[in-house]
Amino acid sequence: MGKRESHTFRAKLGRTWMLYTVDVPARVGVAMKTSGKVAVVFTVDGSSERKTTLAPRAGGGHRLHVHGESRREVGAKEGDTVTIVLWRDPAPLDIPLPPDLVEALSEAGVLETFRTMGPAMQRELSAYVEKAKREATREKYVARVVERANEVREKRVDRAARRG
Repeated sequence: MGKRESHTFRAKLGRTWMLYTVDVPARVGVAMKTSGKVAVVFTVDGSSERKTTLAPRAGGGHRLHVHGESRREVGAKEGDTVTIVLWRDPAPLDIPLPPDLVEALSEAGVLETFRTMGPAMQRELSAYVEKAKREATREKYVARVVERANEVREKRVDRAARRG
């Protein structure tokens, strides 16, 4: 495998909806020639490597979704300043989804919208559903994910209507 080009920066760990995120400095986005969603691999404060997505932010720039496993591994909490090392993912993967989630998203007509959400968001929402211990809880989590996908679809429709 060839040499990978990595980028290091420090950022404050925050939250976007249910995901923990950091804002990526513009210099990193420029250096990576980012546009739209970008599959990356990252470490936080020397954690194990994790795959995630650089997601575009409203107003420009990108945001990095930081996995719970990485945060727990290094004890990082919301509001902490962390060191991120990231590089483009040489082999982004399709995210497998639980059958009941696929069925619910399909029935609501938002499976395609869900699949356009970044891999990190898909992975986190899938894990959210899978962590339910009781069936009633799982059904509630699936409903929340469907609601989130509906919100994303509506936001995109509204944005397209404003553009004309």
